[in-house]
Amino acid sequence: MADVDPDTLLEWLQMGQGDERDMQLIALEQLCMLLLMSDNVDRCFETCPPRTFLPALCKIFLDESAPDNVLEVTARAITYYLDVSAECTRRIVGVDGAIKALCNRLVVELNNRTSRDLAEQCVKVDATDSSYPSVNTCVHYLKLPEYSSEVIMRERLLAATMEKGFHLN
Repeated sequence: MADVDPDTLLEWLQMGQGDERDMQLIALEQLCMLLLMSDNVDRCFETCPPRTFLPALCKIFLDESAPDNVLEVTARAITYYLDVSAECTRRIVGVDGAIKALCNRLVVELNNRTSRDLAEQCVKVDATDSSYPSVNTCVHYLKLPEYSSEVIMRERLLAATMEKGFHLN
């Protein structure tokens, strides 16, 4: 994936009519692989910076003619960015109409695993002391919200480890 040109990737993400959708889908798949397989978040964010790529991804959701298969991969890419950094949420919020477009598509698609993942990430945007930690096994890390105290963090970690499906290995 090191040979992926970020400028070309961004250009293809911004396509969206007719046969160009195929190029857009290829770019989305490439971006997902780049984000998922990256062993260095800083280098990945230098190559595909959230400040330029997240607005392009949000604009795909704003396109009412975008087909479901494109939206699914777009949602996956947004989820990967959000998994790596909660700071990415402000890039999404900064795109006028993006949250509404995401929510409109999520309402229709909540039976889809990718849409559920994206919805879960969106809910985590406003993490508080009532939020629980999460684990991303694909990139091997534990995501902890910023708790107000160590006591609350300990309580949430213990509660989360008792949940079915929360695995630390």
